[in-house]
Formats: sequence, structure tokens, C-alpha cells
Amino acid sequence: MTYMPMSYLYGKRFVGPITDLVLSLREELYIQPYHVIDWNKARHSCSKEDLYCPHSLIQDFIWDSTYNFGEPLLKYWPFSLLRDKSLQKVVKCIHYEDDNSGYMDLASIEKVLNMLVCWADDQNSDAFKCHLARIPDYLWIAEDGMKMQVG
Repeated sequence: MTYMPMSYLYGKRFVGPITDLVLSLREELYIQPYHVIDWNKARHSCSKEDLYCPHSLIQDFIWDSTYNFGEPLLKYWPFSLLRDKSLQKVVKCIHYEDDNSGYMDLASIEKVLNMLVCWADDQNSDAFKCHLARIPDYLWIAEDGMKMQVG
């Protein structure tokens, strides 16, 4: 369920506004300046603690080939129609989950990602407004700070 909204955001090439907060986070999160990161190389970098299973050369080759050859093809007709159709299907599935869960979704990360997809799809949509209305059901201030419901 996490990958569905992520695939939508990636497929749309969604980028939020670059604010001072975003610039500050980039500075905090990356060990080198954001504008000099080689993203092709970074795709294969992972800390040894986070690497559950080492990548084989074949796996890296397939991933690189898919990105370097498949991605450019999806920008042109008729492949762009396939991407558009797929994105419409993903939004439909996300709305289905939202409707069935009363905009609570399965877990807190899905809630945040689905809400972001609804905002990226249409900032003035009823779906996004319904997500906003359910935020207090997830977040609250306790005596020791902000808490998030995990179900």
C-alpha cells in the first residue's frame, strides 16, 4: 500500500514548492550539497545496515537499463498513454482505499502519502478536504510532545 502512492508521485514527477524549509532539510539530510549529488550513482548507494540483501550485478543492470532506456520511452506516444492510464488507475485505487477506510487508511504512512497524492492530483478536491478533516484522528499533543496514531 505504500508503493502505490509513491508510484503515483514518481510517475507524475511531482515536486512540491522549494521553500526555505525544504532547502534547510536538504542541507541537514545530505552529506554533500544537493545540487552536486550524482543521482545515478546514488541509486545504488545504501548503508550496510539498511541493505537487507546485497544487489547482484544483474539486478543493478536491469534497474539501470529500465531507468535509462524505459523511462525516456514513457515520455513519448503511445507509451505516455500507458503511463497516464496507469496513474489514473492508481488514483482510483487510492480513492477506493480512502473511501473504504473513512480517510483513515491502513497506517499512518499510507495516510500521509494518500493525502499527498490527493493534493498533488487536485488541491481543491473533496478527497483532500476529507483527508484534512481526519488529521486530528492521527496527530495530537500529549504532555511529552506530538504523537501519531499507528494502527
